[in-house]
Parts: sequence; structure tokens; C-alpha cells
Amino acid sequence: MGKILVIVSVALAALAAAPAAIAADVEPVVTPGPFDAPPAFPARRVYGEPVYVPGPLEAPPAFPAVKPYNWTGVYVGINAGAGWGRSTWTSTPDATSGSVDISGGLIGGTLGYNLQTGDPFVLGGEVDIAASSFKGSVPAATCGPNCAISSPWLATARLRFGYAFNTILPYVTVGVSIGHLVASISGEPLGIERANNLSWTGGFGVEFVLQGPWTAKVEYLHVDLSGLTCNFACNGPVSMNFNENIIRAGINYRIWRN
Repeated sequence: MGKILVIVSVALAALAAAPAAIAADVEPVVTPGPFDAPPAFPARRVYGEPVYVPGPLEAPPAFPAVKPYNWTGVYVGINAGAGWGRSTWTSTPDATSGSVDISGGLIGGTLGYNLQTGDPFVLGGEVDIAASSFKGSVPAATCGPNCAISSPWLATARLRFGYAFNTILPYVTVGVSIGHLVASISGEPLGIERANNLSWTGGFGVEFVLQGPWTAKVEYLHVDLSGLTCNFACNGPVSMNFNENIIRAGINYRIWRN
């Protein structure tokens, strides 16, 4: 009877140890010591794919680097603003001259292209045309009461040279301007004289990314529109020159990008 009890006890002990031995063959069990940190939860992985577990003194993996913004592409936009300027004048019949303030606003559209070749320098070209309300009054005695000079529209074609700070692009710009000038005696419906003048413009600004393909800009432009000589319509000749200082804001949408 005693031998039977010994045999049964040995068999039960062997059966109890078998699952532990099988589990130990499949995946070893590590029991942390009293001063060890508890083991991390095992990472889920695809069969056959190695699992990297950082050591206790290793830093966690860094986040992937964010790709810098690239300004290359074609864009369209709208802009609006206001400004001030001066008109210098000379009246030949009464040998008088002077200068007067002009002011007004404008609103128009923009088409442009930027090229960024992997470094922070951005080269671009931009054209725009705007309806304008810039005007002033020239108090020449021959005009009686005065001569009105105005610019109903303005267009520019400019180069832009920028230095990108990722999504912020400060720039300088220079190019040509085309302005339409109108002069006559104030209140006279007839005898208006007009001129389309090609001259120059220059300025600076900053453009920044709003979201996705949308950007916004703020810029200053000095526009020289040369002038015109008003003859019959101003009881002249009365020569008038015209320049503008414009501050405007715009929103652009990039329709093609690199």
C-alpha cells in the first residue's frame, strides 16, 4: 500500500510540472528581483518580425522630423488696401507751381509664382491689377476752381526676393507699374484728358501660411506713376506728376505646388 502511495505522488508531481516545462520552452519566464523594475507589457508583433525593446538607460525613440514647408508653386489671390501720396504740379499760363496730397483705396486680384530650390531663398514673380480711387485737387489759377487728378486703376508686374523661415516668408519686391491717370477741371463733364503711364514700383512685405494651400500677406509698395500734361481740359498746359504709397493685405490660394 505504501509503494502505491509513493507511485501516485510521483505521477501527480510530474503532471503538475509538465505545463510549466512546456511554457518555459515556448517563452521563458523572468521573475524580477526585489530591486528590479517590473517587466513591460510585451509588444504585439507580426510573426517573424523582430521586436526592439530599449534598454533601461536608452532614450525613447524620437518623433519623425517634420518636413519643411516648400513655397514652390503657382497661386492666385485677392488684395485690398489704402494709401497716400503727392502730386506736384506746374501751371504754365500763370507761372505757378506746388504740390498737393492725394489719397484713396484699391481692391484687385493677383497671379504669381514662387520657386524654392531646397534652401531658404525664394524667388518669385507676381502681377496684379486693381481698381483704384486715388485722387487729389490741383489749385492752379487757370483751372478755376481747381483741377482734379485721379487714378482709376493700377497694375504692377514685380519680382519678389524672399527668405523663408519655414511657413513665414519676408520679402522685398521691385518691378514696373502701369497706371491710368485722368485730369480735368473739377465738375466739368467734358474735356477730360487721360494717360496710361509705364513707370516703376518697389516695396517689401511678409507672407505666411494660414492652412494647407492658403496664405496671407501684408505689404507696402511705393508706386511712381509719372504724370501727364493737361492742356485744353485744364485751360493749361498744367503739368501734374503722381505717386502713391500703398499698404495692402491679401489672401492667396496655391493652385499648383511642387
